[in-house]
Amino acid sequence: MAAADRLLINDTVGAALRYVRENLRFVATASAIGAVLITVLTVGVLSVPALAFPLNLAMGLAQAFVYAALTAAALFGPAAVGARLAGDGVRVWAAMAVIAFFLFIVIFVISIPVFGVLLAGPMAPYMSELEQAGADQEAVMAVMTRFAESNPALLLGLILGYGTLVLLITSRLYLAAPASVDARRILTFETWSWTKGAMLKIAGARLLLLLPANVFAGAVGYLFGMAIGVNAMAPATTQAGEPLFLLYVFVAAFLNLALFSSLEAGLSAAMYRSLKPLVQQPAA
Repeated sequence: MAAADRLLINDTVGAALRYVRENLRFVATASAIGAVLITVLTVGVLSVPALAFPLNLAMGLAQAFVYAALTAAALFGPAAVGARLAGDGVRVWAAMAVIAFFLFIVIFVISIPVFGVLLAGPMAPYMSELEQAGADQEAVMAVMTRFAESNPALLLGLILGYGTLVLLITSRLYLAAPASVDARRILTFETWSWTKGAMLKIAGARLLLLLPANVFAGAVGYLFGMAIGVNAMAPATTQAGEPLFLLYVFVAAFLNLALFSSLEAGLSAAMYRSLKPLVQQPAA
């Protein structure tokens, strides 16, 4: 039976919701630990800009470890997470890094002709101003803002186009994290054939479940920030040492992990269970 026939959107979405509902304490604990780490690292980034790159890498690693814990819990139960977290976290981070690098290459290659057309067409009237702006970032941003305001449909089309591309590619590789956790080795492009014929269903399930979760988490975080006097649209302008800012960072990170990452882990694990029988994995 083809993957598209074996994968049922309602079943996988329901499984993800049940996973979170039945493991609320574990999800909350893992998300709180991750939020604390992210808050501490964010303070470091804002306090010591010279260390921004390694600290941002550490932040990504912390998020990968939380996601790995949530994925392992979805596959094997929360009790199995502790003994395997170190290896799972590194494997998930490495798999996501490979996919991110692949996305970068694809987007870079596609952007060459896209920007060529833009420069020769809609952006041509603005080129002289951009040349005059030179290295003045504020002047460049002012010109680009005027270009965006004059071409909203074009800008929206570009955003939707690139967004769709990222959604489809990541949906084709959506089993990488649970497969890496289950097999105890890094799996990325090995899972490409597993989702053959099921990419649109995976993308649809992600939009159905994760888009509302992401919007809700972002909206609640924004409202919470505004309620305590933190500009959530430009939080970096707030002093890193202010307690209310730190509280905002923690709450925003917690909401993202608890509402979005947990559902994504449950969804990817459910899809992995549905599609894994279609392939024979090499022995670990």
